[in-house]
Amino acid sequence: MKPLIKALVLSVFLTLFTVSAQAQVAASGRITLLRVHDVGTGYGPPADFIDVEVIVLLDTQPGKAFGFQLRNDGNRVARQGQLDLLRDAFNNNWTVTVDHITPAGRQNGVIIRTQITK
Repeated sequence: MKPLIKALVLSVFLTLFTVSAQAQVAASGRITLLRVHDVGTGYGPPADFIDVEVIVLLDTQPGKAFGFQLRNDGNRVARQGQLDLLRDAFNNNWTVTVDHITPAGRQNGVIIRTQITK
């Protein structure tokens, strides 16, 4: 019975550790690349792959990429709005801030919020 309890406690600990290893972070800068591509093609190497259709690179975050999915689902309207904001920021050289979730030890993250400033 004790090995089962130890295994259960270890499993819960590892699950909590994995969840907390992801951090919601904000990054601000000017967009150096705005890319939109086909569903399923994603971005990044296998060890740092993000399943997204929109990719953003910022001048203040060398080596890092951020993106989000642009699919026909419940998030489509909000995501289209994010893409429109990013396009405006790119075309006008405005500063953009993206809140993103990036797993620990990785460079590529998934955008959850977007804002622009002049």
